[in-house]
Amino acid sequence: MTTTIPSAQGEVTVGDVLRTSRTYTVDEVREFQRLSGYPDNPQPRFLPYLLVVAPLTKLGGDIDYLSGRMTWSVRRPVAVGEEITAELEITRLEPVEGATKIGFEARIRCGDEVVVTGTSKGLVLGEHA
Repeated sequence: MTTTIPSAQGEVTVGDVLRTSRTYTVDEVREFQRLSGYPDNPQPRFLPYLLVVAPLTKLGGDIDYLSGRMTWSVRRPVAVGEEITAELEITRLEPVEGATKIGFEARIRCGDEVVVTGTSKGLVLGEHA
């Protein structure tokens, strides 16, 4: 029997890849800086790291993911106005009492170039299968 879990993109199982894309404007970056207490930069060149990985948290929210451990590697900064595509590739689903253990590989792409990679393990609460 194949283990599946629900997501905002439909049922997913090991090997499936969830994706979402996003492009941040200068105004959005400036608003993030203002809300975060960063000094104002009228023409920010690069995205703050938290905005780069934010689409991954959106995908995690789509599957009600609770993180246990994450590792990340950043290959280069992402420029304001560059489209980023976040991908979560499900590598493990293991039912346990009241939850499903999950593991995935994560990537942030700018076009064909992978600019952030990572792995994460955690839980999806609720009975699934």
